[in-house]
Amino acid sequence: MKKYKVATILLIASLGTMFLTNAFAANTAGGKCTKAGQTVTAKGQKLTCSLIWVASGPVAPSVTPSKSPANSNSIQSKSFRLDSISFNSDLGSAGATARVTNTSKNTRTATLNVSIFASDGKTVAVSMFGVVNAVGPGQTVTVTFMSVSGDLPNGKFKYSFQVDAEF
Repeated sequence: MKKYKVATILLIASLGTMFLTNAFAANTAGGKCTKAGQTVTAKGQKLTCSLIWVASGPVAPSVTPSKSPANSNSIQSKSFRLDSISFNSDLGSAGATARVTNTSKNTRTATLNVSIFASDGKTVAVSMFGVVNAVGPGQTVTVTFMSVSGDLPNGKFKYSFQVDAEF
């Protein structure tokens, strides 16, 4: 029962932070950075460097699924690696189904975020959240990402993955 309470608290905290912060990853929001996972403070704002991938959104009324490249440049944040992701609008707004792997030596519970960027490649247009609970070391699980509002952009778009909180 405690695990469900923790997941609920993480979900609520993730929703709250989704509306309050936009995390980019360089000395300026949207600027270049030297190392994924690097954290700097610029003008009082904490910025974290993350890899950004390009995917395709709906070309017509339906959504074309997209997968992250499966190579050594996979997206990793804290103890979780994003192995693949498929975007959809199944719940009426932007969403995704992804496979993530716990790369740490400990069981982890985490709130996860996928940010979809506007056409300028810097501004977050849609933020989606997901929660994983008690993922064992080396274990790969499926996670559903949901957005509160916003839809997938048409055509190609950039996106990033990050772990907001883990324990």
